[in-house]
Amino acid sequence: MVVAMLDGYDTQVIALVAPVLGPEWNLDSSAFGPVFAAGLFGLMLGSIAFGGVADRYGRKPVICAACLAFGLLALLTPLSSSPLELAAFRFFTGIGLGAAIPNLMTLTAEHAPGKRRALAAGAMFCGFPLGALLGGLAAPGLIAIGGWQGLFILGGVLPIIMVLPLLLFLAESPEWRGRTEKADREIIRLRSLFGGTLAIVTPLLWLAFIANLLVMYFLINWLPILFAADGADLGRSTMTSVLLNLGGIGGCLGVTPLVDRFGALKVMPLIFGATALAILAIGVIPAGSSIMIIAILMAGFGTMGAQMGCNAFAMFIYPAAWRASGLGWALSIGRIGSVAGPLLGGLLLALHFEPSELFLVIGPIAMVPGLLFIAIKRIALRQKQRTNAFSA
Repeated sequence: MVVAMLDGYDTQVIALVAPVLGPEWNLDSSAFGPVFAAGLFGLMLGSIAFGGVADRYGRKPVICAACLAFGLLALLTPLSSSPLELAAFRFFTGIGLGAAIPNLMTLTAEHAPGKRRALAAGAMFCGFPLGALLGGLAAPGLIAIGGWQGLFILGGVLPIIMVLPLLLFLAESPEWRGRTEKADREIIRLRSLFGGTLAIVTPLLWLAFIANLLVMYFLINWLPILFAADGADLGRSTMTSVLLNLGGIGGCLGVTPLVDRFGALKVMPLIFGATALAILAIGVIPAGSSIMIIAILMAGFGTMGAQMGCNAFAMFIYPAAWRASGLGWALSIGRIGSVAGPLLGGLLLALHFEPSELFLVIGPIAMVPGLLFIAIKRIALRQKQRTNAFSA
């Protein structure tokens, strides 16, 4: 969980410094769209490249190397003096982050009992919003002491410190160690993920990942800066990040037990529907009201909790030999959405949309994954031979 916390902190930190960097560099808010997207594009490439590498060489070495890489690159980020340089550092940091996330979830799930894998992965991934939440709480103080650079320095030093404990104490996946056939340790080919019913399920699942990650990373990256653009001070704008990630922690812990008990195909459409309503509410509720706090908490609960449900479903439908690759590919293709979300926010601002109007555009997109899970459920029900993959 500690590594996931560091991962969450380093992913969130760019959104926390944007309200400070904008005035300092004389940038319009819309200029941060490409910077946000660069880091998330790196996440996409990291997930693609290192899921298969972990299936061949093990989860532990990839996690350790990823932690060292994104720590070093975060530590170098304060050298940036322009949006282009900042985007470049975020891109390479993103590759390290992308290598860590799917392998952390896969390793955790493979250590857990079969009926509790979704809950175990959800509990581990709570570290992601927890790290982002702690970053949001610390941001005003750290910026006051060391400027925006202080957030990146902290986000670089801590992962580097963690590498040695990971090498010494992190246990390799028992399922990965137990494989004996040479073929199992070959890089998994993409076509393996499209056999039988997966030929239909995998593309629909990828589309669900794209839509939810678009919404999730739109909120992670734009929520603080949109509230700042509406007149909120640094403390209030960063507090939106705290609320979002606090809701995300609840979602990671709350959704995965429901998935374990009732199945992702029953639970996920309901979660996505509630998430869409919460995001629409953010766009119409007065910023200072207590209902706004509830709406942001629910948006975090829904987007991050639903993502854990999607991740769990992806882990359940693929066999152990393909699991990291299957989840890695789903997250990687989903990163198209995580890149598009920040870019869409920047585009809408450039087109002179009001900050509140952006949520009215994003809200309906949050419902799309729910419709896709309904389609997957109908396909599953039509199969003559039911498998455990669809009891997830």
